[in-house]
Amino acid sequence: MTDPTPSPPQPSASAEPGSARPVLLVDLAPPSAALLAPALTRRGADVRLVDGTRPDDLPDLLAGWPGATVVATGDDLRPAPGETAAAAGRRLATAARRWRSLLPVLDGRPAYLLSGLPDPAGAVAGVATFLGLDRPGDTEAAGQDTGRAAATTDAEAADGGLSALLDGLAGPHPRFACPPLPPEHPLAAALAVAEAEAAELAGALEWAARRIEPLLRTEAPEDGGTISSVALAGGAGGDPGLGGPYPINASEDRAGYHDWLRQRRRPVRLDGPPVLHPATAPPAAGTAPAVSVVVPVHRPPLWALERCVASVLAQDLASWQLCLCDDGSGDPALSARLAELAALDPRIALTARPEPGGISAATNAALTLATGELVAFLDHDDELSPHALRLVVEAATAEPTADVVYTDEDKLDADGERYDPFFKPEWSPDLLLSYAYLAHLTAVRRSLVAELGGLRSELDGSQDWDLALRATERARAVVHVADVCYHWRSLPTSTSSGAAAKPWAFEAGRRVLEDALARRGGGEVVQSPRFPGRYHVRRALARRPLVSAVIPFRDEPALLATCVASLRAAPGYDRFELVLVDNGSELPETAELLERLTGQPGVRVLRDPRPFNWAAINNAAAEQAEGELLLFANNDIEAHVPRWLHAMVGHALRPEVGAVGARLLYPDQTIQHAGVVIGLGGIAGHVLRGLPADQPGYASMAIQTRNCSVVTGACMMVRRDVFEQIGRFDEELPVAFNDVDFCLRLREKGYLLVYEPLAELVHHESRSRGHTDDLAEGERIVERWAPAIVAGDPYLNANLSHWRYWCPLSTAQEDYRWKTYLETSMSTPRSSSTT
Repeated sequence: MTDPTPSPPQPSASAEPGSARPVLLVDLAPPSAALLAPALTRRGADVRLVDGTRPDDLPDLLAGWPGATVVATGDDLRPAPGETAAAAGRRLATAARRWRSLLPVLDGRPAYLLSGLPDPAGAVAGVATFLGLDRPGDTEAAGQDTGRAAATTDAEAADGGLSALLDGLAGPHPRFACPPLPPEHPLAAALAVAEAEAAELAGALEWAARRIEPLLRTEAPEDGGTISSVALAGGAGGDPGLGGPYPINASEDRAGYHDWLRQRRRPVRLDGPPVLHPATAPPAAGTAPAVSVVVPVHRPPLWALERCVASVLAQDLASWQLCLCDDGSGDPALSARLAELAALDPRIALTARPEPGGISAATNAALTLATGELVAFLDHDDELSPHALRLVVEAATAEPTADVVYTDEDKLDADGERYDPFFKPEWSPDLLLSYAYLAHLTAVRRSLVAELGGLRSELDGSQDWDLALRATERARAVVHVADVCYHWRSLPTSTSSGAAAKPWAFEAGRRVLEDALARRGGGEVVQSPRFPGRYHVRRALARRPLVSAVIPFRDEPALLATCVASLRAAPGYDRFELVLVDNGSELPETAELLERLTGQPGVRVLRDPRPFNWAAINNAAAEQAEGELLLFANNDIEAHVPRWLHAMVGHALRPEVGAVGARLLYPDQTIQHAGVVIGLGGIAGHVLRGLPADQPGYASMAIQTRNCSVVTGACMMVRRDVFEQIGRFDEELPVAFNDVDFCLRLREKGYLLVYEPLAELVHHESRSRGHTDDLAEGERIVERWAPAIVAGDPYLNANLSHWRYWCPLSTAQEDYRWKTYLETSMSTPRSSSTT
């Protein structure tokens, strides 16, 4: 990931027309613009702030600058109190004509004209009003006192009152780094109010930055520069309701993550001097530690090693042990420092190897010192959060059969700033065969590590992934702690710094997977060419049962012909039949097509003229189909890649799998289906809908085989015995939610559901029937599955949004909206999850 605050580009004599970045003309008072520009810069926008007051100054302001420019214009574009829409339109048109006269100066750059108020908080309201957006929170309209800081004048802000608070927010230390005050202290209330105002103001400015930043990433139009007012509403290629580039997700949104941390009173930076004294006293002599932290050490920067050890000393759990092994570093300064660190606390144990043996050998040597019930793995330049070990031990205690516990994580840049949070799903065995998603922090029962023989040196580079695969194969239970407990430091030589850092690690990863597949029945490993460290597994087929593809249709002969031809072209699996179910077709062209198809081998046509009921039609056709595997498919799908059917069959034959879903794309090559999330958008929603097909999505969700709660019935494979065991599709859900209900019943019986991106098809969604939303069907799902919706989807971390499809962090407003939705919609379920 690139540095979020890049150095400004060097000025050049001219910018190439058509490739220059846009100009942002902002009517903000200088304090407001000074806050907005850094917010955009932190988000990767190439901007500079110019405090200009007249359009005539623009030529000098833009001279030689190839990047986008934020200009505080000084024009008053605010809605006047009581101003009519017509009057506002005339005034804005006048301002636009004034700025349009500057097109020759802009030299082909697109320009965006925004408006604000003469104070930092009001500026955001003005920007929102001009863009036609509803700002989350209590801002009603531009010009109104928001009750936060709208009364602050430019002079007051410049004097340092509010600015000081904002400086504290942006600085390297936590806000208000004074000792905690008791509630009765006279300063407590004042500090609480000041902190709340500063936090909301910072959030408001970041909100504005998030809306503006996509504009600054937009390429210049081919027809030269135009000045326009901007409305971010609608548009293809993104989530419905947003235009422009697909929005950034939680891992990409550094500023949003910082807001999330501040709201939870957690530090944004970890860059102070290490505190090398323990936060807890050692337990009584002879007390076995609950968890042993093993750290292989080989020539790290001494400052990084000190911070690593300090993070263990800072644990709020007393029953820990730290086991350090110097892997033959041959550095006297390091050896001396390790001895000093080991002397800080009796819970620290130290050993050394005479010669370098690699990370696995050093870790195994550290393991010989471990006496804890659990063993946790920590790299020599990374850090733990102060509560990490306590949460791991609490999770293992709450679930006594837990043999593997893993947590969420983030990264630290060279300045100690936190970024790229990885909020992980609950245990997903198929995802672990795609990449090493357990990663950090992972703890394993020491007895199980010993049983497995520790780490294997021949797989150095992916030794932790190998251990995770072998351990989870034998683990009684795998438990996830949904909290950021590990900080992975991004140094030039670490794999966290990018794919180019250790290419040999990815080759080791391929060998790890090949070894795992050999233990599990065989298969083929394919490494993603565009995304190093991401793999696909094609499972070996122990047998080849017949697949019956059940496809209901009504007319649309061209659509059906395309569907049939594409499915038969290159499925990679030759034992399948097409069961075409005619649901009352009337066109003569359809009759001609069916006559041609009926005479072909592997094609059967059934007649079912009843009123359309997707569940009933598929249930009836399944009874007449001959296959052991049933593929329920819409007539508006089109096979997109070879061997798609083989990929689905490989999973459907696994006894632990209940259903397999395909990766479906819209015709414009954006994601239509990459798994369905319970509770997304209300009852259930398609995660990553609208994401460009060439993008991996949050945590590679779009491109990796993984487990999910629901797969769409537009292309779903299930074994016949499972289909009958579950009770088939519910015919009281004739159109909507029948696949959701079916998959949740599978999960209730303990089956896994698999999303398989190697099976990629185009879905001309609802072309033949149109979109249908039935209120009664939604109510039936809520009655039956309210507990599952309230509990949350295990495969989407609770810190991610319930309302937006691209996996951004959930905001406080969204959390409140979700809570209200559950209280009002899920409070009185009238029946259980039985059919």
